[in-house]
Amino acid sequence: MKGTLARGREVLQSREFRLLFGSRVISQLGDGLFQAVLVASVVFSPEKQSTTVGFAKATALLVVPYSVIGPFAGVFVDRWSRRRILVVTPLVRAAAMLLLLLGDPGSAPFYAGALIALSLNRLFLVTAGTVTPRLVPSEDLLVANSVATVGGTLLTIVGVFAGGLVSDAIGDTPLVIATTALWIAAAVLASAIRTSLAAAFGPGGALHEDLARVGRELADGARRLVHTPRALGPITSYAVDQFLQGLVLVMSFVVFRDRFSQGVGSFSWLVGAGAVGTFVGLATVGFLEPRLSKPRIVSIAFLVSGIPLLLIAPIITGFTVLVGSFFIGVGYAWKKIPIDTMVQQAVPDAFRGRVFAVYDVGQNMARVLAALVAVSVVTPGSVAWDVAACGAAYVLWSPVLPRWVRREPALIVRSYAGGRADEVPRTVVLAGVEESVEVERSWREDRDGQRLLCFRLRLADGTSIDVSRPEHGDRWHLDREVVA
Repeated sequence: MKGTLARGREVLQSREFRLLFGSRVISQLGDGLFQAVLVASVVFSPEKQSTTVGFAKATALLVVPYSVIGPFAGVFVDRWSRRRILVVTPLVRAAAMLLLLLGDPGSAPFYAGALIALSLNRLFLVTAGTVTPRLVPSEDLLVANSVATVGGTLLTIVGVFAGGLVSDAIGDTPLVIATTALWIAAAVLASAIRTSLAAAFGPGGALHEDLARVGRELADGARRLVHTPRALGPITSYAVDQFLQGLVLVMSFVVFRDRFSQGVGSFSWLVGAGAVGTFVGLATVGFLEPRLSKPRIVSIAFLVSGIPLLLIAPIITGFTVLVGSFFIGVGYAWKKIPIDTMVQQAVPDAFRGRVFAVYDVGQNMARVLAALVAVSVVTPGSVAWDVAACGAAYVLWSPVLPRWVRREPALIVRSYAGGRADEVPRTVVLAGVEESVEVERSWREDRDGQRLLCFRLRLADGTSIDVSRPEHGDRWHLDREVVA
């Protein structure tokens, strides 16, 4: 069996995927440089503007376009020429950089250019993900997605880190020029792809109908989420984490800019420390998974994020802030992966896309809310207390998720014969919806020293699910799902 690195190299031998991968990572390197420009221009540069107000503006520029456009991007990707999106969007983003060069930070042209560049980025990345299956064999798709995601994320971090240091040394103009050149190069690489990227089937209705449909599906996803406590709990926990991370990031800016009079280069080190922590978390979460339940891993992750903040609150220095950022990065990885898995397991495939779209919007809005709250709460004189309060909030939330999911069944199974050993399931309730099921087979098995009654049930959409409960109990568990 080939190792991960060998399979990654094999995927990159495909000329077409290599072009797409190159276009994507070059574009995301430019994204990192551009984020550094925004932080330098909006958070650190205006002498008369408070750090918290600057951060709120930067957050609005970075997050709101992604949140608003994200759920609707697929409608346009399925209608427009995907090749043209990959080529034109980087060129339009490059042209928007002229508005940043012509406008002063905080001016209307500056914000217009930033909004154009950031909004189109979501469309570009969605399109790149959509066309990937056209460029690699199906058996290599997982590896191709991993290579693209890891490579793009790494290059974005490199861009932010290098961009902050360059901005401190020689200013923002060289970064704007470099970003423009990178986005033009991304367009050139994408234009060289020869494989047909057109959608297999055209859109089914008018544009306004498809947009309205997406809006209805988002509302339906929110309803499903409310009726699925085992998904709502993890998503709420992640939103809490994102809110607290946003507050801590503002406090870090206040420390570096207002207390120590440092420039945007301090942001680079902050991002670097958090990124190292995240990679450590990603490398170690697999060790925890077979030893602890997912809610327990999340609980520990909140402690890992919160306890260091309580310890550094009395001794706020540049170094201790970086230490706190590192542990928040570790905790982030230990939360994100188990939470995503819990949501996937709690929501049936028929509703999963809609729920994850709501999940995406919710986590982004938590960051925006943190920025707005920070404007009225965080000041240079209150940082120590604010850091301690965030640390305490992390610690206090630690036991919430295990208790939340423990009191909620993964699913409800209703049977002809009631809760006895000879029962025959007739309906299940998943994501707040009750639907009839057909029993494909039943069996008993021993698992972890416990005798279980098990069924494979077929849902109306063709999906089969395996469910089980203790032979002398009444709490059902969703073991696995098999999509037809």
